[in-house]
Amino acid sequence: MSQVLFSFFRYPMRKIPGALLLMGFQRLLAGRDMPAGVVRLMGCGSGDGFSVVPDLRAYCLMRVLANPNDEARLRRSRFYRAVAESSSDQLHFTLTPLSRRGTWDGEAVFNCRGASSSDRPLAVLTRARVTPGRALDFWRSVPGIRRQLRDTPGCAYHIGFGEHPLLTLATFSVWDGPASMQGFAYRNTPHHRAGHASRREDWLSESMFVRFALERLEGDLERYPRLAAIMGSRACHPPHRDRSGASRTQ
Repeated sequence: MSQVLFSFFRYPMRKIPGALLLMGFQRLLAGRDMPAGVVRLMGCGSGDGFSVVPDLRAYCLMRVLANPNDEARLRRSRFYRAVAESSSDQLHFTLTPLSRRGTWDGEAVFNCRGASSSDRPLAVLTRARVTPGRALDFWRSVPGIRRQLRDTPGCAYHIGFGEHPLLTLATFSVWDGPASMQGFAYRNTPHHRAGHASRREDWLSESMFVRFALERLEGDLERYPRLAAIMGSRACHPPHRDRSGASRTQ
């Protein structure tokens, strides 16, 4: 089974030009020391990411690696070290895909294994590619969804990111369990109503929904108390992190 990891990096102002170059030229910078799999560096929107205005200090690194042991190899690569070493804030999520609907650029990307125990924290990825003529309708629906996520007790973390600031939006959220996530997704809420409208009015040319088991969490958890509380209640402890962004288990 492949290994899925999402990392979120934040940079000081003086490092913004370098981060932009890394994102724009990531394919050129990926050398022979990169392991096989999907590795994508994407920008985050401002605020909590749910915005067409980019936050030039915040980035998401997604990787789906063919071999679970390849994460250590990736962290030694020139590309990863360039991404990690300049950052001031990091979070790293190690995930197991459980279920998936839809595709990302026409590809399934995530190999899912099936249902998980209900007593584990969950992570959810959504991704939408917006039909250009429906972009205004789509983005009008986003503020209500953002407020709902922020106010939902079971959601410990959420952020938005994407490859294109206007026509793609991916969201990553962490939940204390399936009940909270399902209440957000399926009750009569802004998210639920926007989903119905998007299907009825063809807002999207492509969409994806993936549910993950959250296996491991590393990084600067002191900055995210709700996230730390969920992981602490499940006896998951973040390892120490060195300056390169690599980690060593406690």
